[in-house]
Parts: sequence; C-alpha cells; structure tokens
Amino acid sequence: MAIYRTSSRYRSYHGGIIATRVKGEDTTYYQYITKDGDTFANIAARVLNDGSRYWEIADINPQVQWPDVIPTGTLVRIPR
Repeated sequence: MAIYRTSSRYRSYHGGIIATRVKGEDTTYYQYITKDGDTFANIAARVLNDGSRYWEIADINPQVQWPDVIPTGTLVRIPR
C-alpha cells in the first residue's frame, strides 16, 4: 500500500480531533480501492479501528458524493 500526502482541516488536540483548516500541513494517507459493500464507516472501522472516524476519510475524498453508496473499484484515500 502506497503512502501519499494531502491537506486536511483536522488535527489532533490533546488526544482528540478539532476541525480547523491548517495551511501548509499535510496528512499522510493510503490509497484503497473499494470492494462491494464498502462505506466510509466500515472502512474506518476496519482500517482505523474506529468507525466514527469516517468523516476523516470523507474529508479527503470529495469525489465520493455518497459515502454509504461507494461504487466498487473507487480509489479512495485513507488517512494514516
């Protein structure tokens, strides 16, 4: 799995996440090709071990219009 970088508006704050755009910072991410039935929530649960972090995946994948109906074979980024 290749590792890439992109900007994100989320950053850690005392173990939590705050939603603030931080210019000039990058987020490292993996590329993932979706399978039948994948959603951002189940990808987050499987890869990030926390399904509630689906919004981080959604944030860096604006090309996916419906995070609960992702076409099979879609290339998505997953934050590292």
